[in-house]
Amino acid sequence: MAGMNGNGQHCAAVQQQLEERVGLGQALTPELRAHLRDCPECRAHLTLLRELEAALLEDVPPREPPAHLKTAMMGAARQTQTATPVGARPHPSRRWWPLMLGAAAVSGLLAFGALLTPSRGTAATLPDPAVVVAAADGLLVASNDGGGTLNLLRGDQVTASLRSDGRQPAWFTQGVRLGDSVYLADAANNRVLEVQTNPLKVARSYPVPGGVAGLSASSGPDGGRVYFKTVRGAVGRLDGALGGAQITVAREDGMPLADVMDGVLFSGGRLFVTHHLTGEICLLDPETLNVRKRVNVGGVPVDLAAEAGGTVLALDAGGRLLRLNAGGEVIRSWPLPGHPDKLGVNGSVALVTDRAGQLTRIDLVSGELHPMPLAHPMDVVALPDGTFAVAEGSASGRGRVRVLDETLRTNWQVEGRERR
Repeated sequence: MAGMNGNGQHCAAVQQQLEERVGLGQALTPELRAHLRDCPECRAHLTLLRELEAALLEDVPPREPPAHLKTAMMGAARQTQTATPVGARPHPSRRWWPLMLGAAAVSGLLAFGALLTPSRGTAATLPDPAVVVAAADGLLVASNDGGGTLNLLRGDQVTASLRSDGRQPAWFTQGVRLGDSVYLADAANNRVLEVQTNPLKVARSYPVPGGVAGLSASSGPDGGRVYFKTVRGAVGRLDGALGGAQITVAREDGMPLADVMDGVLFSGGRLFVTHHLTGEICLLDPETLNVRKRVNVGGVPVDLAAEAGGTVLALDAGGRLLRLNAGGEVIRSWPLPGHPDKLGVNGSVALVTDRAGQLTRIDLVSGELHPMPLAHPMDVVALPDGTFAVAEGSASGRGRVRVLDETLRTNWQVEGRERR
């Protein structure tokens, strides 16, 4: 649909498709996304649609709605449809009200309560989960579904949901918790989102020029800090509106979103940062951000996790798990199958995910590996009780979050609806 800007008929057709897809919960097609990149009018229309959708879902009580509500909403939809004179074209900001109100009245009212408080084991609202973070009030799940949907889970219950939106469809790559907030890296929109979970809302958006590839948080008497690594090789912290202090430690070109991956870890008074394009791990001073040391570990290092005792684990997407000492040197290595890219550690157990369809458990004492096939694992996070949460995507959009114990047994899971 590129090249259609300025053509009112084409934009009208695009906006009608947007109305239909948003109203039915369908993902945008590549052609629609291409048109939206170059058409501010249609982008504004999409924002308006999503604001209505969020308003319909916001503050709905978790109980069955009264019987008269459907009748009232249908009446409002019919009045809106008949209010436009014959032959006149409705204003773009009004045409989608009948569609959305009608859809809500006919097929969505009873589902709204289930969206906020679904029953155990039933379908929830998890479209294509990409990042999962242990939050103060449960698990925060971020989805790469076009609208940047955020869901809050308490146990296997979805208790709140919202869309983060952005100029481009969100591409979440990583999340970290600091106090009562969760920080999410959105590589597509060159930003870090600060999300509060009680109530669920986006508190602030930090622009990160060049795109964000990795995050880490450190707590302290001053409230703590969030550090980031950009796609183009800069490392900084979120001290100010424009990303605070930064230092360039590598010169890296832009890359496809699917390849945006790097690890950042504050541990032992040092900031560890991977550069997967060069095989390096840099050790930085967390105050000045000056590089103290560079260690070439080879391969494709993409993620980091701290261990008790001051050692650090580094995940190599080329097929290795590395243990580093406080100076960044490799002191042990475990070979891994496939191309793993996310790492979670609880005590003497590590889990790594491979988007090709496998989860691997590593016993960090014996070195034994236990693989577990999964559909499309995207992220893994260690939880305080010794379990792990895993986000699983799906080509159909039927995502899933499952919580596993250290033996890879599923304690509970929440499945999302299938993309239509």
